[in-house]
Amino acid sequence: MNPSEETTVLPLNTGWRFTEVRPPDSSPNTALPWMPATVPGHVHDDLARAGVIPDPFSRMQERGVGWVDETDWVYENTFTLETPPANAYLRFEGLDTIAEIELNGEPLANTDNMFVEHEFPVGGRLKAGENTLKVTFRSALRIGRERRAAYAKTGEDRLEDHRAVWGPRSFVRKAQYMYGWDWGPELVSCGIWKGVSLVSVPVARITDWKYDTVFNEDGSATVAFEVSVERAPGQEETPLTAAVSFPMHGIPRVLADVPAGLGRLAVPVKCYVSDAKRWVPNGSGNPERYRTLLELSTSGVALDVRHTSIGLRTVELVREPDADGKGECFKFRVNGKDVFIKGANWIPAHSLPSRLDSYDGFQHLERVLTQARDGGINMVRVWGGGVYESVYFYRLCDSFGILVWQDFPYACAHYPDTGEYAEEARAEAMKAVRRLRNHPSLALWCGNNENQWLAAHWPKSTPNARVLGSHLYDEVLPEVVKQEDASTPYCPSSPFGGDEPNSQDAGDRHDWDVWHGGGDYTKYLEDNSRFVSEFGFASSCGLKAWDSCLAPEDKHPYSDAVKWHNKTGKKYEEYIGYTAAHFPEPRTLEDLVYYTQLNQAEALKCGVEHWRRHKGRCWGTIFWQLEDCWPVQSWAVIDSAGEPKAAYYGMKRFYAPVLISLVRDGDVVRAHLTNDTNEPIRGKVTVRVESFIGERLEKEDAIAYIPANGTAEVDAVNIVCAEGREREVYVYARFRPEDGGPQIENYMFLAEPKELQMADPGLSVDVSVTGGGFVVTLGAKRFTPYIWLRLTGDEPGEWSDNHFHMRAGKETTVTLNAPGLSVEDVRSRLVVRHL
Repeated sequence: MNPSEETTVLPLNTGWRFTEVRPPDSSPNTALPWMPATVPGHVHDDLARAGVIPDPFSRMQERGVGWVDETDWVYENTFTLETPPANAYLRFEGLDTIAEIELNGEPLANTDNMFVEHEFPVGGRLKAGENTLKVTFRSALRIGRERRAAYAKTGEDRLEDHRAVWGPRSFVRKAQYMYGWDWGPELVSCGIWKGVSLVSVPVARITDWKYDTVFNEDGSATVAFEVSVERAPGQEETPLTAAVSFPMHGIPRVLADVPAGLGRLAVPVKCYVSDAKRWVPNGSGNPERYRTLLELSTSGVALDVRHTSIGLRTVELVREPDADGKGECFKFRVNGKDVFIKGANWIPAHSLPSRLDSYDGFQHLERVLTQARDGGINMVRVWGGGVYESVYFYRLCDSFGILVWQDFPYACAHYPDTGEYAEEARAEAMKAVRRLRNHPSLALWCGNNENQWLAAHWPKSTPNARVLGSHLYDEVLPEVVKQEDASTPYCPSSPFGGDEPNSQDAGDRHDWDVWHGGGDYTKYLEDNSRFVSEFGFASSCGLKAWDSCLAPEDKHPYSDAVKWHNKTGKKYEEYIGYTAAHFPEPRTLEDLVYYTQLNQAEALKCGVEHWRRHKGRCWGTIFWQLEDCWPVQSWAVIDSAGEPKAAYYGMKRFYAPVLISLVRDGDVVRAHLTNDTNEPIRGKVTVRVESFIGERLEKEDAIAYIPANGTAEVDAVNIVCAEGREREVYVYARFRPEDGGPQIENYMFLAEPKELQMADPGLSVDVSVTGGGFVVTLGAKRFTPYIWLRLTGDEPGEWSDNHFHMRAGKETTVTLNAPGLSVEDVRSRLVVRHL
């Protein structure tokens, strides 16, 4: 590039400092000095690093830092320019949230939305030498209360004040979970939560782009790009050329002239891909992508480039009435094939989302999404109480074949939706859709989380009042999606099933009747929903996560600090009671981890296997939730330390492409085989009743054939033989594919796990070295349920399997990845626990 003509970006993330904005009548004796600030960052992290506040995650310190959210904060930086650019923009990728910006002592702009990038022309306001940039954040809690009070005076609403569903957070475009949720702390916070930069545009730049794909009958595809270009003032007539190429795929480079003029200029560029390879979801093949280069040039001199990738696929949300007219399906069709969704809900992976906009944050995202892919997940739902995630998140989903259901960030509340609130929503949605629409993983835009369901049941002081927010979900947001990303489906809400938003007969459903109602996870067997996009059972985080937030005296299951980190919406005794119904009552912190995690694993297994058996009526499960944002007892299957819980390993089994599952029907246990692959499967099914010492009480064999994407009952065994011996036997099912592939297994107990009568299983353990780590070989003389393998110390290691059963007389091997450890280290640190 010619340095004098190319578009350049100067990062401004270093050298920041911050302090509080003191009220006029405050004491000077307690005034905070200017302190170093981190950008990207949040004020709670900056204060903790400066020693002003403790770690809010520690013990019950969350409660003690509430004053931070009632305070205004100011951030300041200076940067030096030798020659100020004539045409430049100050870009804030993310400001959280209500901010006043000054440049060189003069007001520049006010911002009021955490979710979008803010960019301001500053070419005439920069000077040679030092430039000073100041950002003042106003308390989102205080401003939200003031706006709520002002809105009440307009007469637009007749709702009672309620901090959770009609309070300050409804009036600030900020991540809603930061106000506190039933799995997260209340740290409203503020800060420059994404990067800051100065963008210089001497001639022209690419501002945006999109593409649409048409597949041809001969296997080729036509890819139509639209590249948006913006010229600098005075460059109206400068000849510009836009180009699209696929450098690694042997596809000819395509050029197009940019029309003269200023403003946003859309340039169409059409490419032809012969033998088009499809992007497919995880479990269906390789998610093919095409490396793509977008270029803007003048007279052969490059001005701006974008390195990206695209995926060629189609995605539909199918909502069709049944043949009998009694219901409506809800299913995703990708590349013309119906896909059973095996998903998890995604919340922000840290309570302070700036933590994720760093190298360490990217590494954490990659670890968690890799775990999701390896666990069989083919969709994550980016839940509406969080944020639009980083570009790195969506690129990982593109690479891993993980479909993304993207909620717009409105959740569990009523929202003002007229006037300036509607215009802000439209502007936000426009920027968000343009930023995310080119990711092949993007499968659905959804208007909100649970707001129609909430409105249908939350008492209103005016009968039949409209849903506050409906103008956004029914008009503003779908209009933006239609205009900017017409090929991606849109749904107004989740759940959304017609007259009853949370119906079992139409649309998607959130099953919280069990956790917040029935209590016992066996109630999932009564749910015949079409698509279950939320359901979950809570458990403790792992020991490493507990170590990060507890003092030594806190480390027992009934300490105040442990109870504080229970955000499940249940009294602690009730939460523990859900586990004690099936497993022993916890007496130690390790018991709490072990028993609650096993209970969670059994709960998710019960629900998912039930809905997969009903494939055809049900087309997906998205459990709550994949990961945590801090050390907590919650519904996550991966805790905040990145450590998989027992339910994660259960997920690898119940989300496997081929599943054999068991269901009890009186004196009979029936085996079902579910096939999510693109090919039919055939093989031998065996169902047995066995004792813990290996005695075979009953056995049935059958040959099973299941078509591609199908499910059916394949065998059954009578369990009358186990009468009186329920606490010492179990039902075992196995499928051996005819093609010699790996066998699939499952187990069912006929008594509660806490009631099982077992002797010492005579477990043997051996550790050896393999190419990339270690192999742990276990042998069992008698049936050994719920084997938990862990390493003491700071590094837990990565296990290929865990929390599994072993039959009498059998041997199994598990691999362990533990970099930096010797075989002697592993042997000395290995702990093996079983029921």
